[in-house]
Amino acid sequence: MFERWRAPRGGDLLPVPRGFARLPDGARRWVWAFALDAAPVTNGAFRAFMAATGCARPPWMSRPGFDDPEQPVVGVTLAEARAFARWARKRLPTRAEWWRAVGADGPPWGRGSPEPTQAIFRRPAGAAPAPRANRPASPYGHADLHGNVWEWGDDGICRGGFWGSPSLEAARLELVTPAETRSAGIGLRCAR
Repeated sequence: MFERWRAPRGGDLLPVPRGFARLPDGARRWVWAFALDAAPVTNGAFRAFMAATGCARPPWMSRPGFDDPEQPVVGVTLAEARAFARWARKRLPTRAEWWRAVGADGPPWGRGSPEPTQAIFRRPAGAAPAPRANRPASPYGHADLHGNVWEWGDDGICRGGFWGSPSLEAARLELVTPAETRSAGIGLRCAR
């Protein structure tokens, strides 16, 4: 009962003010103020979760090029993402929250695709996600909402594109995939 009052774990949160979210289909949804991780969950944060809970290591975490503590963790299933969020005293963001964090006007580069310096995408096969950095992706200071890794949402849909995506057009940033999917392009970000 008192768990929600305890400090969150697993990464810094940044506030997102209340307001309308513009969804890809053009619908608008009201979203109350909430907080969202400043960046995707890192390998370092996920290792702390594994040590505390005994959760198995995602398959890519020990592979060269994917093992940096500051890189986003990848290869987590929806159940593992939800378990991490509970351990971190957070939750996965809703669809409307994710789109609200992107901002009413979409990403800073507009509705088309960004340049590779603005988001991590179009990387060749065999590449990996980039370590945490301050790439512009949100009017509220959140990094990598577009590109680098797909992020699980509370509805089991991944959002944001990943390092291998050929394009990051805003209208195409949702991926429907089975909940048990493990992919080198899927990570997570939490809300509270």
